[in-house]
Amino acid sequence: MPSKDHKPDQGSISRRRLLVGGTFAATTAALTATLGQPMVNDLRPTIGNLVNRGPRNATDSTRSRPTEPAAIDDAVAPGPDHVHDLVLVGGRVLDPDSGFDRTADVGIDGDRIVSIGADLRGERTVDVAGLVVAPGFIDILSYQPNPTGIWVKVADGVTTNLGMHGMHIDAETFFSTYGSEHHRPPCHYGGAFDSAFARNQLGIGTEPATAAQRRQLQEVLASELEAGWIGVDVQPEYTPWVTTDEYIALAEVAADYGVPMFFHARYSSPNDPGQDNAAAIAEVLEVARASGAAVHVDHITSTGGTHTMDTSLATLEEARSEGIDVTACLYPYDFWATFLGSARFAPGWQERFEITYEDLVVPGTGERLTEASFARHQADNTLVAAMGAIPEHDVQVGLRTPWLMVGSDAILEPGGNNHPRCAGTFSRTLGRYARDEGVIDLENAVAKMTILPARRLEQGCPALRRKGRLQLGADADITVFDPDHVSDRSTVDDPGKEATGIEWVVIGGEVVATPDGTDETHRPGQPLRYGVEA
Repeated sequence: MPSKDHKPDQGSISRRRLLVGGTFAATTAALTATLGQPMVNDLRPTIGNLVNRGPRNATDSTRSRPTEPAAIDDAVAPGPDHVHDLVLVGGRVLDPDSGFDRTADVGIDGDRIVSIGADLRGERTVDVAGLVVAPGFIDILSYQPNPTGIWVKVADGVTTNLGMHGMHIDAETFFSTYGSEHHRPPCHYGGAFDSAFARNQLGIGTEPATAAQRRQLQEVLASELEAGWIGVDVQPEYTPWVTTDEYIALAEVAADYGVPMFFHARYSSPNDPGQDNAAAIAEVLEVARASGAAVHVDHITSTGGTHTMDTSLATLEEARSEGIDVTACLYPYDFWATFLGSARFAPGWQERFEITYEDLVVPGTGERLTEASFARHQADNTLVAAMGAIPEHDVQVGLRTPWLMVGSDAILEPGGNNHPRCAGTFSRTLGRYARDEGVIDLENAVAKMTILPARRLEQGCPALRRKGRLQLGADADITVFDPDHVSDRSTVDDPGKEATGIEWVVIGGEVVATPDGTDETHRPGQPLRYGVEA
């Protein structure tokens, strides 16, 4: 548990101590769960920081780029005779934080970047001429780093896997499990407190929480943040019995600890007044205003913005201009996926989502549903993809929004019943949308999967201040890709097919992937915990 001396933005210490006490001792034992978790489809840096320090428009030829690399904590490169552990030679070094974008060598010692320049010497050198050398990709909206899915993510350029859509497990068990030699993943890992899981463990059930129960949830949340979670996840669409007051209560604790609150918003419909996207976004902002917490809208193209993306983003833009700390993310696909047994498929789903039975496909099989097979698969709680349920316009508008990030909302599970975003989110952003269609320039595409998620979480997790950047003193988490050939290959029929064009992946200074594929003998992943710098 991090000491209070390490906590950023201490906030109300007296309230924090009160929350950690009380009834938590009686409920700690209940917060132990199995590691299996089905995929669910669906801080507080200032707004000025997120805008003014954000990636600049790479099409703006009038701006000047730095000629020297940036440095963290005044790090200084060693002299010209220094021999590095590893040197990446001659690539296009792209740091979306500072704007540095030049051909250079990158020198690594241990788990840190120590030099960016010319003619660097190394015990091992890798020729990356013609390739882009970028900060390692941070998947801000993932799940537990299971051994099947995490290597597929490495092949997509991911170096940090964050389960900010909530973990169905307590923090102590999560970190002790993945910190063990047997389960240790290649990627760095962390996650968010899952309010639905905590409610189940406390026996609250499918009804609004009482004032006493809300207090219990606050106490559990405070203790779980102390144990390592770096955010709070809520899913009102999947738990419609939970009230806004309950979310405000949790958000007050999140604000006190300086971590963001992630929302799978309550509604996903453009055409159901009072229960539509506008109402969903309004609830998120109500919680932010009432609590002072930073908030984040998960996969806004599928929840909270589908068919109304322009209006939903305009509402969030207005809130940001007022000083509300709100961000969002998307995955770059025109369809979503989730389990048929979830509340998302309550009666009326066809009208809400503007789809039919025939639009539903069982990933990995190619089976399109009928009314009869829908009932059978719903009884089995099968995951289905809703083909064409997200307008392409919404994806493109979202990608053009400077503060909106990219997150997969998936990790491949055994069996292959999954959305292809589990394997292709980041390569698809770079290939289809940046290179092929020109929806977004390369620098901003990289920013959406590196520096923006790092900034979103670094107040509560200071270790992220050294990630998402290619700078002296930054962690040696690096993704090297071929901008001419990077592409997703996963499909609904083959969701786990690995991306192509991700040539080299370095995590913690170790080469985890080469042009020949991933090397599963290397598992350098480290925990990312609340209040801990490294």
